[in-house]
Amino acid sequence: MLLNVLTDDYIDFIDTLSQEANIMDKTFYVIVPYWPHGDINTIKRSSKSLFSTIFGGTPQQKSIVIDHATYEKAKDEIKNHVDSVMSGLFQLGIKCVQLNTRELGELYYNFYNPDTAVREPLGDFESITAMYVRKGEGEAPKPHLVREQDKEKEGQS
Repeated sequence: MLLNVLTDDYIDFIDTLSQEANIMDKTFYVIVPYWPHGDINTIKRSSKSLFSTIFGGTPQQKSIVIDHATYEKAKDEIKNHVDSVMSGLFQLGIKCVQLNTRELGELYYNFYNPDTAVREPLGDFESITAMYVRKGEGEAPKPHLVREQDKEKEGQS
C-alpha cells in the first residue's frame, strides 16, 4: 500500500518536472534527399564534371538547363517522398513540419552564426525593394571622418 502511494507520487513528480522544465522538448531536423531517376551515364558524366570543377579541372558545362516538365516531375517526386517520411514520423507520434525557404534561411543563420544571431536577428525581407545589391567602385564616402589636411585648410581660412 505504501509502496503504491510512493510510486504514484514519484510518477506525478516526474510528470510535473518534465512539463515544467521542458527537459523532454527536443528539436530534430530530418533532411530528405532527392536522387533523380534518369540515365545513369548522364548522372556519372555530370558528377565527373562537378568533381573536376572542384579539384581544379576546367568545367565542361557552365550551367544545367532543366525544362519545366522535368522540374515539375522532380518537384512531385520529392514532395511525395517528404509526405511519406512525415506520415511515418506522425505514426510514431512525432510532430513534424516542413520548413519553407525563410525558415530554412533563419535556421542556417542561427546555426552558423550563434553569437551574431543573438545580437543581430534577421530582419523582415518582405519590405526590401531592391532587386540586387552590388559592390560599388572606388572609395566609399565617409562624411563623419575629417582628414587632417582638411582641418589645416579650415584653420588657414
